[in-house]
Amino acid sequence: MRDLSSLEVVHVDLANGMSALEQQGEDGRDIHAVFWWRGLPLGHRELTPTQLTRRATLAQLVAQAVAVGTADRVLSEVPGLGPDRERRAPAFDELVALSRPLNRLEDGHAGPRAKHGEPSVAVVICTRDRPEQLARCLESLRRSTIQPSPVVVVDNAPPTSATRELVEGLSGVSYLVEPRAGLSVARNAGVRHVEADIIAFADDDTTVHPDWVWRLQQAFSDPRDMAVTGLVLPAELETPAQVYFEKVFGGFNQGYQRRVFDQAFFERTKDRAAPVWRIGAGASMAIRREAFRHVGLFDERLGAGAAGCSEDSELWYRLLAEGWRCRYEPSAVVFHQHRRDGRELNRQAHDYIRGHVAALFVQFSRYGHLGNLHRAFYALPRHFLRQRIRRLVLGAQPRPDTYRAEATGYLHGLALLPLAMPQSGRRRSPRGRRPRHKVRLGPFLRANPFPNPLTEGFFYREKMRAIHRVSPDRPYAHVLEVGGGQSGMTTLLYPGADVTNVDRDGTFASSPPNQGPRMRFVCADATSLPFPDASVDAVTMFDVLEHIPDDTAAIAEAWRVLKPGGELLITTPNESWRFPYFRFLRGICPTESEMFAEWGHVRRGYSLGDLERLIGLAPDATATFITPVTILCHDVSFSKLPSRLRRAICVALAPVTGLGYLLHTPTAAGTETASTWHKSET
Repeated sequence: MRDLSSLEVVHVDLANGMSALEQQGEDGRDIHAVFWWRGLPLGHRELTPTQLTRRATLAQLVAQAVAVGTADRVLSEVPGLGPDRERRAPAFDELVALSRPLNRLEDGHAGPRAKHGEPSVAVVICTRDRPEQLARCLESLRRSTIQPSPVVVVDNAPPTSATRELVEGLSGVSYLVEPRAGLSVARNAGVRHVEADIIAFADDDTTVHPDWVWRLQQAFSDPRDMAVTGLVLPAELETPAQVYFEKVFGGFNQGYQRRVFDQAFFERTKDRAAPVWRIGAGASMAIRREAFRHVGLFDERLGAGAAGCSEDSELWYRLLAEGWRCRYEPSAVVFHQHRRDGRELNRQAHDYIRGHVAALFVQFSRYGHLGNLHRAFYALPRHFLRQRIRRLVLGAQPRPDTYRAEATGYLHGLALLPLAMPQSGRRRSPRGRRPRHKVRLGPFLRANPFPNPLTEGFFYREKMRAIHRVSPDRPYAHVLEVGGGQSGMTTLLYPGADVTNVDRDGTFASSPPNQGPRMRFVCADATSLPFPDASVDAVTMFDVLEHIPDDTAAIAEAWRVLKPGGELLITTPNESWRFPYFRFLRGICPTESEMFAEWGHVRRGYSLGDLERLIGLAPDATATFITPVTILCHDVSFSKLPSRLRRAICVALAPVTGLGYLLHTPTAAGTETASTWHKSET
């Protein structure tokens, strides 16, 4: 049984040393210590009175608690940006190797600095019959280092509410009545009311850190970031219900390491319903105004007062599905007042699970992603079954125990299955709400230029799918294709862009793919591009880098002509590339040296680490292609067998090849890799 004894929440600024921490625990209670370096949260740790009296042990425990948060700030070359997968936790020994790592936090993290042209920020607080808590929230906003404009309180209670009297006595705070019940309804009313570039949302049962508004504002450093969430810490842990919510239920804390959730994260996880709840919590959240133009407002069928919750995470799901990004920025801190009473906690747990299931159905209705149904009808029942078995084995459980409330909430959520049905008169996917700049996957794959695209040319379909997975859906005006030859791949991918194909072979100029109305062919060398600095929106290098002897110069040139904020798209064989892949095909397939000679390779290819070292950055997105299963058909296609026999074998292999294609995920084993690299605007 877990200990649900009350904990004293203590905030420790390590810039002032640990003497204040050593004086805690005099009343015999354990403490929940949150460690800061001035305005930056670095970690937390539960400490006993005995641990507080042992200086050496205490120092070690504190160091372990702040290691990830500190390393995230002092070891990251590009704050907040990492590979498409989740950012790894920095190794403790890397941090120990630094000299006085905490002192390095001073640079760039000491406090707000006024900058010209910063986006405006408004704060919307939705409330219903909680004037005392609202008053504390508004008072904390008044102490903000950067004042939002405006602060809007949306009253979701009848007009006779005491909230009006509270708000009307405060300067700089607007009062708005939304009589229709529901958190999503209230939030949408607030969005329609304000005109700021960024709209931040705080719950009425929170207080905000003085730097909260500024930290959220600064986190929108990339135009692709449409939502930013912050760290939510407990305001107090005095009752068993509050301790249970934080320690057993999981609380709202998503850690002290910054994360970027992008299209690659979404594609990699959508078969498991894309765990968007890990992005953060709506209690500390900001959204770009333009995001609502792209994907619509909060779904009013979800949220408190409706299905229960998840109106925020469902919006994040839409943003990721539409190719945008969400960011978790733990330096944007709010303090949440957890439910004090066990009955309130059970109601909250019930509503959370019910709302979560409802959101899964809504997400399936919009996009048809089967992972949502998999979670609703398989993953969640399995979770509850395991929990039930565990309770039977372990016996008594701590009180309060939310298991029954959660299980009931799940069953009530299943009753909302009609939400999974497409809405009448509306397409399943809302992608049509905004112009698409990247061609849809289906038409793109059907344009496969390789002969016999469903047999011998099937490997090219795999390549095109991987390229489509990692390529951004952005309004590029001018794209440079380096080494495009006669494929016309970039024009197929971005039909609305002006494309310049640079290739050393001037005979390609007359080929049909290079004759389009928005296509221009230039005979030039990749290591000396005849274009000004920062003159193109994107650069594509599809299966070309392994042919260039001076690959460092080629990358430098591509990066030079690329505008800040643009993307570099690369495909290349990786360290798994082999011809033939299977030894028993050696007799009919060309040797590696013969392949090098025929196709002009100067190297086999690149591992992802090789590319990171060559470019100096981690990619934004990656996807592998040509799998250990589909490589068999690929090798037959390039074998020395007669063409009719090659095609016949590929037809016979089609069921196996198709299955391997369908089951392949972007991060699974593959012999080639497609990657996207973003050039920062700073």
